[in-house]
Amino acid sequence: MIVVNEFPRASELNSLLYDIVCENLSGGVKPGVYGDGGGGIITDYKLHIQNIKEIDELTSWISRVLPDVSKNFATKQKPRLGLHSHEDEKGYDFDINAFQIEACWGIHYNGKESLAEHNHFPALLAFIYYVRTPKGSAPIMVGDELHNVEEGQCIFFLASQYHSVDQSQGSGRCAIVGNIIYTGYNGFGG
Repeated sequence: MIVVNEFPRASELNSLLYDIVCENLSGGVKPGVYGDGGGGIITDYKLHIQNIKEIDELTSWISRVLPDVSKNFATKQKPRLGLHSHEDEKGYDFDINAFQIEACWGIHYNGKESLAEHNHFPALLAFIYYVRTPKGSAPIMVGDELHNVEEGQCIFFLASQYHSVDQSQGSGRCAIVGNIIYTGYNGFGG
């Protein structure tokens, strides 16, 4: 299962986010990436704490939507979204406001690269924000489901879910990826 949210400032910020990722590439190849063109190049894993205005704006938005996103993983029924009242929070056996981004990095693919199946355990949730998905970009496989993604979309899924990307034909695919932890274990379930 994935949850998809549209970043409301994507049209304004994506070109800047793309440049920021490209300027911060560390030269490291993401482990598990393979293909004719080599691997996707990544930034440092602490991109979210480097005081970069546009990254901060994206990660602040992700933090604001996490309470609603978390509800999707807590129930089989469609959750009531957008309700941040105390009454709404009592409907869940966890603190919907106790999620935080623990790691965040950018990744850039130059074409004909793919991402081998992997997961982000021991994190609780993972996100992928799509900065650029040029023509020929392969969809992402999360579990047994194939998902076509578009620029400006942020997908969330359980970090323990295996996911992969087949070889892309387009060049310039770029995403900002992150791991989310839960910090509200004090008094959990009591």
